[in-house]
Amino acid sequence: MTENPVLLLDGGLSTALEARGHAVGGILWTGELLMRDPDAVVQAHRDFVEAGADVLITGSYQLSFDGCRSAGWDDADTIRALHNSTTAARMAADEGTLVAASIGPYGALLSDGSEFRGAYGVSRSTLLDFHARRLDVLLETEPDLLAIETQPDLDEIDVVLMLVSERAPDMPLWVSCTITEPGRIAGGAPWGEVVARVAEIESALAVGINCSAVDVISPTLQSIDSRVPYVVYPNHGKQWDAATNSWHGSGYALTEEHISGWISAGAALLGGCCGFGASDISKLRKLV
Repeated sequence: MTENPVLLLDGGLSTALEARGHAVGGILWTGELLMRDPDAVVQAHRDFVEAGADVLITGSYQLSFDGCRSAGWDDADTIRALHNSTTAARMAADEGTLVAASIGPYGALLSDGSEFRGAYGVSRSTLLDFHARRLDVLLETEPDLLAIETQPDLDEIDVVLMLVSERAPDMPLWVSCTITEPGRIAGGAPWGEVVARVAEIESALAVGINCSAVDVISPTLQSIDSRVPYVVYPNHGKQWDAATNSWHGSGYALTEEHISGWISAGAALLGGCCGFGASDISKLRKLV
């Protein structure tokens, strides 16, 4: 982490796959291709590497044992797809490219946009059961780090961090949240509380924001002083409509002002989320 002042993340894997003509609109998103056509996922990852990405995030975000069962998979299928997610990123990587295993929130299972609201109304034991087995499988694949991403709730972050601390206390990780208003994550918890929790984890590389609009990022990052570096990868600025499973709105383009502001606030990892394809990451590489 100290050799380069800023590491560049990839963009939206679904976006890259759609650019190649693949359909990813099912309830498992890219997970379906990890079973049906894993080579397509390798190619999409490779597009980001060639665009300049230093870190590839795996396609495991939407894969969970509960979610895959609802799609008609058995548990062996889920395990195979989770293994394929890390393998696909490894196959696409150059020497020195890092692979981050994506750990999405419980809200991804609900397929109703809960990642942007939080407050699922489920028990801690439900969250433990949801995350524990998937985490065990992902750790078996030996990623370079964990991307605990798109998290809206502090309680869920606590659960995942506890599980990682029990199973792999030395595993590097970052935690990134969805933000709907400056200074608070989507579920309502203050941003400072998230940063404080992550700062307690010795292996934490970063804490930050993903799949959120750019206008809430700078004021949130600047609202507190963090000893942990920031990770920032916004979405394209459109609004997610869970009813139609699509994005709406005009979006925006990242500018040098955005990037310089985030770096000044302490960002050490920058990239894009939903809507950011390989060409967008290439542009971001030049800005960084």
